[in-house]
This record gives sequence, C-alpha cells and structure tokens, in this order.
Amino acid sequence: MSFIQTDAYAVRGYECDASGRLSVPTLMNWMQESANRNAIDYGIGIDGLARQNLGWMLMRFRLHMHRYPRYGQSVRVITYPTFVEKYFIHRDFRVLADDDTVLAEATSTWLVFDLTKRAMAPLPGFIRELNVPTDIIPQPKLALKPDFLAATWPMLNQQEILVTVNWFSIDQNRHVNNVAYIQWLLEATDKNTLQTRELAELDVLYRTESHWHDQLLVQSAPVNTDAHLHRITQAETGREVLLARSQWQ
Repeated sequence: MSFIQTDAYAVRGYECDASGRLSVPTLMNWMQESANRNAIDYGIGIDGLARQNLGWMLMRFRLHMHRYPRYGQSVRVITYPTFVEKYFIHRDFRVLADDDTVLAEATSTWLVFDLTKRAMAPLPGFIRELNVPTDIIPQPKLALKPDFLAATWPMLNQQEILVTVNWFSIDQNRHVNNVAYIQWLLEATDKNTLQTRELAELDVLYRTESHWHDQLLVQSAPVNTDAHLHRITQAETGREVLLARSQWQ
C-alpha cells in the first residue's frame, strides 16, 4: 500500500517574517512534520526507526518558492516518497493555496544512520520494500554532488556569523535539526538582500552532523545580483557541515 500525506496549516503571526510573509524556516518545519506523518503511515516514522536504533538524516533539499502565503491564509502541504534505493529515499513536496495555486515545490533525499555508531547505514529491507504512489509525476532526483560543491572559500564580500548550538536547535536524534541550519544561513545573508528581496530557490547539501554546544561558522557570499553561496563549518575543525546556494527575486 502507498500513502500520500496532505496536511492543512494556517499562517500564524509568529510564523511570518518582517514583511508579513510566511518564513522559510516555518515552511520547512511544516514539510518536515508532514513528512514524518507520512513516514508513520508507512511504519518508518522517527519513533519507529529509533526502535531499530536508526534515525533519519536529510542529505539533499531543493525548494522552489512561487508565491508566499501571508498571515491568516491557509495552505496545504502534500508529500510522498518517490524513489527508494539501497542507501537513499527520495521525497517530494507540494504546497497549495485554498484555490489549488501552487505556492511552493520541493524535493529531497534522505538516508538513515546508526544511532550508536553515528554512521550512515543501508536502508533496511522494510524501508526498501515500501510502495511509492504510482499516480504522481516525481520531480527529478537531486544530484548527490551539486555544482556549488566545487566553490572555493573564502569568497569576496563574504559575511559570517558564529553560532553556538543550543538545546532547542537539536532534535530527537540528538543532532541539529535541518531547519535550524537554514535559519542560520539566512541570518548570515547580507541585510540589503533580506530587506529588499525574497527567496526564490534554495538548494542545500547537508554533509555531517552537529551537536549541542558545537560552535559553527556560518558564511554567506554573493556570486551575482541574484544568487548567494552559503557554507557552515565546525569552527574548531573547519569540517564542512552544510553547503547551499540561494536565488533571490
């Protein structure tokens, strides 16, 4: 049996940015919640995996924003798995307004890791055997090595902030929640872009975990008038935690 998850969310005041639009971190939190609800239907939710000493980890994520909902509006988040491989499961998202206008689309790549060894593990058979919906048109799989992986840091006109991972940035798997990283990388973007533009696309590669009390260096640099590159590293070792590219309009 296959499952497609549909959840309704209302945009609350504290979920909006300074321009009154739904914030990107809030949208990603909604997507994450709907993804876990869908995974529960398949028997592979966070708690179900934890009983197998496994956890989910997001590896790749790409978001396309078409139109931002605003305070008081209701939206639907629809999500479902699209492909299942030996090491990765792929998942798509669609965000719709009340009139079925497409507000946003996203695609993602997930892996599982051993909670004791903190290392990537092959997908167990009970995940590889799940049935993906057949009445969908999946988005293309994301490249495991996106082109911005080749960027050389430091960059011209880069900005950076130092972040200490706090208790409320970690999740049940005892590592930083994937949405916390997005909030930090957006905060490190130059103030003119944040005040005068809106995010149109975000493409993210998650590379390793971070934990409570870790210090992270969050860097952002413009590559042209519409695009920025982002990097998060562990301040002590320089190890890359995340790389990303954002497009603004």
